[in-house]
Amino acid sequence: MKNYLIKPPILFSVLCFSSYANISLASEIDDLMSMDLDDLTTQSVTVTTAAKKEQSLSDVPAAIYVITNEQIKRSGVRSIAEALALAPGVQVTKISEFNWQVSLRGLNELLFNKLLVMVDGRSVFSPLMSGTFWHTIDAILDDIDRIEILRGSAGTMWGGNATNGVINIITKNSNETLGQFLEVAAGEYNYKEVSYRNGFQINEVTTARLSIKGVQSDYYTFNDDEWNSYNISFRTDYVEDDRFLTFQIGGYHTKSERSDWYRYDILETPFNPNDPMSVIVGYKAGLDDFSRGFYSNLNLGKTVDDTHYEATLWIDSNSRTEPSANGEYDTLNTDVLAIKQINPNNELTLGLGARYTKIKVPEKKADFYLGMDPYHRTSSRQTEREQIYNVFSQLETQLTDKFTSSLGVKVEHFTRNNTTEIQPQARLLYRVSEKHQLWTGIGRAVVTPSAVDSSTDTYMVNWHNITCKTDNSKCAPPAIILTSGDINMNNESVVTWDTGYRGEINNSFSIDSTIFFSKYKKLRMLSNKYQLCKYGECIDGSILPGQLDIYEYKLSDALEAQSYGAELAIYWQPTQKLNFNLSYSYIDTQAKCSPEYMSCNTYDNGGYKGLYNHQPKHYVSLQTMWTLNSQWQIDGWLKHKSSVSSPIAFYKAPAITTMDVRVAWQYNQDWPLVEFVVDGLGSSTYEDLPNKAPLEEVAFLRFSWTKL
Repeated sequence: MKNYLIKPPILFSVLCFSSYANISLASEIDDLMSMDLDDLTTQSVTVTTAAKKEQSLSDVPAAIYVITNEQIKRSGVRSIAEALALAPGVQVTKISEFNWQVSLRGLNELLFNKLLVMVDGRSVFSPLMSGTFWHTIDAILDDIDRIEILRGSAGTMWGGNATNGVINIITKNSNETLGQFLEVAAGEYNYKEVSYRNGFQINEVTTARLSIKGVQSDYYTFNDDEWNSYNISFRTDYVEDDRFLTFQIGGYHTKSERSDWYRYDILETPFNPNDPMSVIVGYKAGLDDFSRGFYSNLNLGKTVDDTHYEATLWIDSNSRTEPSANGEYDTLNTDVLAIKQINPNNELTLGLGARYTKIKVPEKKADFYLGMDPYHRTSSRQTEREQIYNVFSQLETQLTDKFTSSLGVKVEHFTRNNTTEIQPQARLLYRVSEKHQLWTGIGRAVVTPSAVDSSTDTYMVNWHNITCKTDNSKCAPPAIILTSGDINMNNESVVTWDTGYRGEINNSFSIDSTIFFSKYKKLRMLSNKYQLCKYGECIDGSILPGQLDIYEYKLSDALEAQSYGAELAIYWQPTQKLNFNLSYSYIDTQAKCSPEYMSCNTYDNGGYKGLYNHQPKHYVSLQTMWTLNSQWQIDGWLKHKSSVSSPIAFYKAPAITTMDVRVAWQYNQDWPLVEFVVDGLGSSTYEDLPNKAPLEEVAFLRFSWTKL
């Protein structure tokens, strides 16, 4: 374990803590850092994601978990993605100090396409890559009100990609962030962060805030590659009794360095006649991976008699230069919604929406064999335009004093592949008592067709497993592996049944449990290998240098899978000063496909069936929040994921258990809050999943001031 007291900045801070602690307490701050049970117990939380309206969590007939701002703050995280591991059903894998892959009830992969991610109802899901780039989703954590995680099929309300669920990151109304806020942090691996917010009153019914955040750090713990992230946002809110308007505008810029990046040229002939692989010449070029984005969001609502109307309009523009995800996309989205109370027992929700997207991907070059990246994404069509149209309705009926039903359906049309999908759901809630509910539901949802699997291709330089015999003619030539999209594939879909219990046992203990079963169809996998070029001679008659071989794998929709599991969330407050938040998830996934496909073979490294079948099954998160007194807090967060056993080394993964610790101190509300956080206390070097970057214990200090 590292000795942090020998580090000068940390030693200085500890000495400051000791001197400040001798100052007498002021009686008016006795409850300054204590927590209110009502802020965390599941029965009192209000949510909006399940039905696009405000409702008590206890009225939701679905699996939903809310991560509160207090939980985020007390966890000591530096990012939104890290905080998601607090919730049951969510798998978070750290792949660098500031990049993550997040999935929900499914295959934990870099870009998970079965989870819709939103910020204040605006989708941040990439239509180019069919996934979420978590390193681009950032905000001042104090600006976040809560994160709602809706688990299970949610296609009726939210449409494409809400197949396994929805994550909605909801920021605070600007009337809750008046005054100034400043936060600075510094720590190991050159970590530095500065955040500033200014909230102000425009008139009696209008407020606004401006938030700016910058982060600089090493991208990995094992080298000095630099990471930079800058984020700016503006929000204004107008609120009256029967109407509201929210306008947001902002942008982000990130840069990550890859000092060990190589590019390659393919020569006409090998410079070493005895080594055919010497036809590929590599040179160190480095890589700067830039991600940039801009967004604007307008949301307004008005209530007239027994009907509530809402309209949303948002636009965004995003680009990235990383070779496997390089491209640009611009989106315009509009939605309208009406919720009408037909009679005391029936409420009808009607909505429709449209989305227009323009995507640009680099075109294939004729001389692609010069200056090649190890892998790169291209397209035969540089610019594409697509539209998505949808209409939906949902009827909520109070059947009896104890039973409430929800029946809904969405019809969604995708112009990319000219398909129309129907996404229905049926749900039932039974109120055993005021504090205990049972619910069940079934729904269907689909994955939005995207450029990544329909119209773009990825090549990879293959220089592995090359052996030469004495006779040079027996030597294997260099090769390029090409993965091609297929516009004719059907849309991925899932039908999920789940049921659960939610209850408050007493004033200090609540429980939320779910079991589920999902059936997936038309999942993506690779078809069999097809040789396009052999010894430089291609089937289209072209000749390539260096006797280059090119093998093509086309994406296929021949994979099916089913998963089942259980999720548990427990909140316990044994004393007024001590709180526990426990979440546990179990998931088992089994995939199947025809043995005619090589990638269906479990024993092939990277075989898609094998990837689905070899995932961790158990996930545990235990957050402890201990308020010693009005000045001191000591918090811990234990995380565990089970091992993966397999006779194949490629799939094996050890169990990972980590412990994060946060110690916070604040003399009174006029003084800064000082936090000392250790991520992975006592952990030796480990990988969150096999073949990911090595991770280590990381410590940092954070100071924050709030002035109203």
